[in-house]
Amino acid sequence: MVDFVTFLDITISGIGLGALYALVAMGFALIYKVTGVLNFAQGELALVGAYGVVILGTSSLISTPLPAVAAVGATILFGIILGIFLERVIFRQFIGEPVLSVIIVTLALGGIFSGFIRFLLGPNYRSYPEALTFGFSIDLPLGTSISAAYALAVALALVVVVALMLFFRYTVTGSILRAAASDEQAAMVLGVSIERTIALAWALSIGITAIGGVLLAMSSGGAGFSIVATGIIIFAAVVFGGLDSIPGAFLGAIIVGLLQELGSFYLEGGSAVVLPVVDVQLNFGAGFGEILPLIFLLVVIVVKPYGLFGTERIERL
Repeated sequence: MVDFVTFLDITISGIGLGALYALVAMGFALIYKVTGVLNFAQGELALVGAYGVVILGTSSLISTPLPAVAAVGATILFGIILGIFLERVIFRQFIGEPVLSVIIVTLALGGIFSGFIRFLLGPNYRSYPEALTFGFSIDLPLGTSISAAYALAVALALVVVVALMLFFRYTVTGSILRAAASDEQAAMVLGVSIERTIALAWALSIGITAIGGVLLAMSSGGAGFSIVATGIIIFAAVVFGGLDSIPGAFLGAIIVGLLQELGSFYLEGGSAVVLPVVDVQLNFGAGFGEILPLIFLLVVIVVKPYGLFGTERIERL
């Protein structure tokens, strides 16, 4: 039988995990919404954020590390600068080029980022400063709890998704970004600087992704290359919610986190699952929790090819 409190604990843990994914997923959706670029280096960019704190906040490479909070702030700032640099130096050269060319560039960049970090710090797991390792949980009603890292992720993910929605809806800059995303040529006719618009989108995207990478590392006490493997899970979350929808990316990530946690706990190893009529003993192998969101994604995409909130594109012949 499934204990109700245990079910709530796993559900809350899934929401926390989904919130970690959501920050990286929203960065992905933001850049696709404005530029149409499928950035398959998103997992590696999260890795850059995670290891940025290791480089700046520990004595791994520098003799006088920054305080923990300053290291996080500097890492996010580096992410913003990196976004502007990538747009100016690399992606601006591919405006109007085939989509496949841009995808190959993002894959190459992903390899460069992960390889460079491996060169600097080696392949081993690196612990975070003690001030950033939250080893305690926060008690919730009904005897449940949530880890402090997950609680922080939920709070920040909610702040980011609301801030981005308000930004796009009520600010002049956000309106410009929406106009550029809708029709670049029309926006240029109206005097919109497409180059600055796209640079801003990249800066926001990688800055948010860096925050996600730092929180992913904080949830496990330090940075490891396993963060890269979350890239495919995050891509599934974005596609599920809708590639060009920031709220969709947020909701898709939460659902993916829930499916992963519930699937890992109840389906791996043959836990008893209560169905309306009879208890069924399901026995899947280790790792099924990561596969379950992808299976669910395939089912959803068959029914809604553009995801839950993605913009449907109709081509007339």
